[in-house]
Amino acid sequence: MDHRAVGVLQDTLLREMPISGAMGISVHSWDGAQVAVEMPLLPNRNHQSTAFAGSLSALCTITGWGKVFLMLDARGLYGNIVIRRSQIRYLRPVQDEVIRARSNPVAAEQSDYFFELLEHKGKSKVDVSVEIVDDAGPLVKFTGSYVVQEVETARDV
Repeated sequence: MDHRAVGVLQDTLLREMPISGAMGISVHSWDGAQVAVEMPLLPNRNHQSTAFAGSLSALCTITGWGKVFLMLDARGLYGNIVIRRSQIRYLRPVQDEVIRARSNPVAAEQSDYFFELLEHKGKSKVDVSVEIVDDAGPLVKFTGSYVVQEVETARDV
C-alpha cells in the first residue's frame, strides 16, 4: 500500500470536498490499481437503518474521483478532475457498519489512451467503475466518466 498517496488523497478530499469529512469518508488503501474508500453507516443511514442512496452515490463518486487523482499522482501530475456523467445501480440494501467502495482496475489500453490524450490535448477522460460488495456479492455498481483538464506537474496538495 502506498501510504504517501493515501495521505495525500485523504488531505485533498478533506480540503476540496468538505462533504467527505461530514460523511466520515476515509481512504482505506491504494495498491496502484485499486483505491478503497470507506464511510461509517451511522451518519449515512436512512429511516430503515440502511445506507442512504445519496450517501452511497457520493461515496462511489468520490472513490472514482480518487482513482483518477491517484492515477495522475502516480505520474507526478495534478489536474482539474470533474465527473461528466455517472450511472449507479443499487442491487441490495447496504447495512455494514463500515461501508467500503473499491474502484476496479482501469485496463492498460484505456489508461495509456487517457494519458496520451492528456499529453497531446491537455485534457482527457476516463471511465472508472466502482463497487460496494459483501460476502454474497455486489451491493452497488457505479460507473463514472471523469474529465481531466488544466494538467500540471504535481504540486504540494
